Amino acid sequence: MVTILYELLYVLTAASALLSVLSGVVGLGKVSFFLFLLQLTIALLFVLFKNSSLTGRLVSAGIFSSLTIFIIILSRYEAFIGKSAENLKLLWLLAFATAAFILGELIAYVRVFGIVVSALSFAALIPAAILKWDIGKLLVASVFFLTLLTIANETQRRWKKYGNTELKTHMVFIAPFLILIASLVFLSPAPKTPYKWPIVKTVYRKTKALIQDIQIRTSIRKDEDYVEGVTGFTDDSYLVGDVKKNNERVLAVFSIPKETEHLKIAGKNFSTFTGRGWIDDDKDFAPDSMFDSIGLLASLSEYTDTPEDYVMWDDMTIEYVQMNTSYVFTLPKSVVRKSNFPIFNYDILYNGSDVLWPENRSYKTRYSMTYLVVNNDNKKFEQFIKDAPAPSKEVYEGTLFQFGLRKDKEYTYDKFIDHQNYIKDFYCKDVKLSDELQTYMDELLKDCDSDYEKLVRIDSLLKTFEYSSTPGAVPKEITNESEFLDYFILKERKGYCSFFATAFVLLARSEGIPARYVQGYSTPTYSYKSLYITSDMAHAWAEVYFDNAGWIAFDPTPGYGGGSYWSAASNDATIPVFGNYDPKDKPENAAPLPELPETEEEPDTLTIKWYMIVIPAISGIAVIAFFYTLFRINALIRFKKLDYDKQFVIICKQIFAILKLLGMAIEDGETIQEYKRRLSKEYPEFEFVFLDDLEKYLYDTKKELKKGVTENALDNRGKLLNKLKEKTLIRYLRYTLFHASFGN
Repeated sequence: MVTILYELLYVLTAASALLSVLSGVVGLGKVSFFLFLLQLTIALLFVLFKNSSLTGRLVSAGIFSSLTIFIIILSRYEAFIGKSAENLKLLWLLAFATAAFILGELIAYVRVFGIVVSALSFAALIPAAILKWDIGKLLVASVFFLTLLTIANETQRRWKKYGNTELKTHMVFIAPFLILIASLVFLSPAPKTPYKWPIVKTVYRKTKALIQDIQIRTSIRKDEDYVEGVTGFTDDSYLVGDVKKNNERVLAVFSIPKETEHLKIAGKNFSTFTGRGWIDDDKDFAPDSMFDSIGLLASLSEYTDTPEDYVMWDDMTIEYVQMNTSYVFTLPKSVVRKSNFPIFNYDILYNGSDVLWPENRSYKTRYSMTYLVVNNDNKKFEQFIKDAPAPSKEVYEGTLFQFGLRKDKEYTYDKFIDHQNYIKDFYCKDVKLSDELQTYMDELLKDCDSDYEKLVRIDSLLKTFEYSSTPGAVPKEITNESEFLDYFILKERKGYCSFFATAFVLLARSEGIPARYVQGYSTPTYSYKSLYITSDMAHAWAEVYFDNAGWIAFDPTPGYGGGSYWSAASNDATIPVFGNYDPKDKPENAAPLPELPETEEEPDTLTIKWYMIVIPAISGIAVIAFFYTLFRINALIRFKKLDYDKQFVIICKQIFAILKLLGMAIEDGETIQEYKRRLSKEYPEFEFVFLDDLEKYLYDTKKELKKGVTENALDNRGKLLNKLKEKTLIRYLRYTLFHASFGN
């Protein structure tokens, strides 16, 4: 009973702490009294089961671990969850109890481990208090109680005691007083005004800034490529199947205009799709971004007397953080500047549609951009794209004055027209659709009066699909554009941004509209003036070229979109604009989408796959092996510290267990010498010297044994164990698992 109470002190403390930390994470919500009581009950059953028999010490943890992992695996499947999803969340308590049982046993019996866990847990409360982390009082009380237990444990070990010197007994005896102290901590009200820790906070901030600076400088990659399958900017683009999150800070952005709701920062443009990814074979060196901005302003000058309703100039600054790249990250319609001086030709390079540094730039590289903020949520801008003509030579040359480029031969009207023709030729490569998809596209676009309306309709279609970061790998048999579109649109209909942007570009090109695939970063601004861009904000979208407006972004990925607006915006548009489409807000008069061909639905049944059995089984065996090894090592250490007489008694018990498994157990009323004679007849090759020593130990008043007696007993045990192994392997394994511990 003392052992059970001793272990409960640690296991229940660990269970309380884990419940407080993880209940919100797994959807259990705030820790109620019922939830707390249920968690402690499950953890209590673990300890009771473990101490109920020798078998339970090893098997209990393994069984519960296997069942818990099996249920967690099943909970990922809708067919298993059904209508009981909320109740099934309580199964997490089994996982918490398993973890608490393992953690509590280690703290209770592995002295160093207990000291380290207690110290780290208590130390973590200090930054939690300073930084105002949202931690519950249950966690604080649990950590405080664990710290008291550890202090009391170490004190008891060093205290010279008389009478009963058993450590567990003393710990159980003082436990009520420790529980009372921890309860007072839990029940005491927190002050309304917390202490602000000004000096500590200042030291913390400066230390954190220094550590972050060192960490960033040492962890920046040697080039801009990220590991395939991990979110982040890269200069290649392959549809890798599943992607993993990566939240490194890569850029810092300053002076974000209040009119910008969603920020898109482009890094790399791609021109050619291979069937499994994009490559960039555009080798034109024309200043694409400059022509893009000049052409838009020139067209607006011809189209309207109030261009300020459509675009406005603004500035933004970007600084590299955890980034090492040759790419200049730009905003649409941008004029790149550094230190407020133009760097059109000599400090940057144009390669195709990309803007590059002459050599890689890294941490703390800062540059500013003057760019045109497009009012793309304005109904007027939508009409401008549909109706406005391409800029005339006279107006174009007049617009060059605004850029200080009137006499620059690189930006002549003829070169602008040549660049337009190049884009329409290079970025409008012919895309052939399968008969089935072509039939559907004809139905989808049959009422569209302009290229713009076609693009909006395609965007609306793709936004009805499912976003998934784990769509699985694209089948190996897909090798071209047509096969990919059939796979994604007619069959799969789910993926992440690269899938949607690819489909949009290819469908636009199939209608004779120039489009390109863009990689960069995308994030809502949340009305912030400055923010960090992290790797998990990496995104892909499409840009479409219009003669009058240049490159215009479309973002067909579900859940993405947004643009910019200001007071002249007319937000009552009847159709979605520039990827800013939300199916929930679909206007009543919007043209309905035709039904896609039906795909075969997966049956709503649960199929037990091999890994659902193998993983829990392996986990259970691993837990059993872990505890078995731990107990054996712990028992061996305690055995070596015992006197020879106590060691001898333990070994004799083991020998009697082996003899019982051999079918030679001592009989009722049989003396030790009678038993020895019977054993000698059965196994004449053995000398059962340990029985003589045992008789002397039992009946000699001195009861003092020498080292040789223990060695003789060990020799007898080893020989009998080999005999057991030869006779029956199953009984040998039974002994090894349940009787071989030196603690028995």
